[in-house]
Amino acid sequence: MNEQRPGKGFLGWLGRQVGYVKRAVKADVTRETVYRDQRVEEAKLPEDPNVTLRRTTVDEVIVQKTSRQRENHGIQ
Repeated sequence: MNEQRPGKGFLGWLGRQVGYVKRAVKADVTRETVYRDQRVEEAKLPEDPNVTLRRTTVDEVIVQKTSRQRENHGIQ
């Protein structure tokens, strides 16, 4: 028995490609992330060493492109 599951084969591949294009069309290209730094800090709780405290920090610099910059990059 050569039974194919949904999403396998040519039609599954074609559906995924349409989904990729649909997501790309919806993407916001007017913003550009210039800098991104992600840090994770962990420490054991002094009263209970079985408990771990975790802090995640994300620093980002995002630049909103002006209409002139969009014209230079071919964005409408």
